[in-house]
Amino acid sequence: MASPPRLTVGAARTNRVATRTRGPAPRALTCACAQGTLLPLLEQEYDCFFLDQFGVLHDGKDPYPLARDLCRKLAAQNKRLVVLSNSSRLSTSTFDRLESMGYDRNWFAGCVTSGDVARAVLTTREGDDTAILRADGRMWSDVQLGSDEPLRCLHLTWSQRGAKDGFKTKQTIDLGETPRVEVANDPESADAVLIHGTEAVTRTDESGVAEVHPAGEGEVEDLLRRAAARNLPMLVANPDLVTVSGEELVAMPGSLARKYVEDFGAPRERVHLLGKPSPIIYTLACEKFGIPKGERMVAVGDSLEHDIKGARQFGIDSVFISAGIHGRQLHGPDGLGDLDAEALRSLCFEALGEGSMPTIVSKHFE
Repeated sequence: MASPPRLTVGAARTNRVATRTRGPAPRALTCACAQGTLLPLLEQEYDCFFLDQFGVLHDGKDPYPLARDLCRKLAAQNKRLVVLSNSSRLSTSTFDRLESMGYDRNWFAGCVTSGDVARAVLTTREGDDTAILRADGRMWSDVQLGSDEPLRCLHLTWSQRGAKDGFKTKQTIDLGETPRVEVANDPESADAVLIHGTEAVTRTDESGVAEVHPAGEGEVEDLLRRAAARNLPMLVANPDLVTVSGEELVAMPGSLARKYVEDFGAPRERVHLLGKPSPIIYTLACEKFGIPKGERMVAVGDSLEHDIKGARQFGIDSVFISAGIHGRQLHGPDGLGDLDAEALRSLCFEALGEGSMPTIVSKHFE
C-alpha cells in the first residue's frame, strides 16, 4: 500500500487557523484575522456555499455564534448560501429550527436534505426532465424507478422522528409524500429496503394503516440480514455514519448501510446513497436553485467521508471543519487542542485516498 502524502499546515498560533491545501504536497495559507478568519479567503474565492448543518452551523442543540455571524457577512455580500444536509427529514422544517437558533432564513437561497432527495427519487417518473435521473443510473434499474407499479419497501425510521421524514406516524398504505411506496412488513415480501432512521420499523395492520414501531438493535440487524440474503436494493435517506448531538456522537442510518454490506454480505452496488457523498444531492440542489456549473462553488462540512468526499466527487472545492465529528481525533480528547496534522493526514488518506485533501481546513466555520 502506498504511504499517505505528507501534510503541511500553517503555523498554529491560534485555534482559529484556516489552512489551504492543494494536491499531495499542499501549500499552506494561514489567515490572519482572529475572528471571521475564513471570511477574507471565502469572499475572494467563492460565490456559492453548500453548508452542512450539524458540526458546522450548530451542534444539534446549540448554534455556533461565530458561524452564524459568518453566514450573515457572506449573505450581505450576495453570496449564495444553500444548506445541504444528510438529514432524512424533509427540508420544510429546516429553517424553523435554524431561526430558533438565531439564523435568518433570508440569508439562504434554500435547503436540500437527503429526505428531499428520497422524495424526489421516489416520485420521479419516466420522461421527467430532471438531472437526478442521470446521477445514479444503476438505482433506476434496481428499484424500477419511473414505473407506476407499487414499490414495496421494508422501511426503517426513527421512533420519535418518523413523522418528520415524510412518513407520518399513522396513515393509510398510500404514504402521502411518496404514493408509489407501499410498506412491506418483512424482508421476504419487500422489493427494496428504505432507510430514514435506525430505531424503528414501519408496519401495516390488516386494515392497511401504517404505524411506526420501535425496534431494538437486534431486531433491526435481523431484518437487514434477511434482506441481504435476498440481495434487496437499499435506498439510504441519510448516509451519515454518525452525527454530533451536543458533546455526543449518535449513530445514523449510514451505519446500517455499512453493516448491510460488510457484516451481512449485500452487494455494495445495490446500496444507493441519497445524500452526501453521492453527486445526486448536489445535482438536485443545483437544479432546484438554478446554480450554473460555472459558478464558483465550495462545500463546507465536518465529515471527511461525506462532505469532503462528496465535494470531490462532484468536482468542487471543500472546507473541512476539523472540530466536528473528527474533533477528538484531531484536537485531543477534549477537542480543544491545536490541529494534529499527522492525524489529519492519516484520516484523509483513509477516507479520500492517496493524495486527496480538503481544499481548506479550519477548526470552526468562523
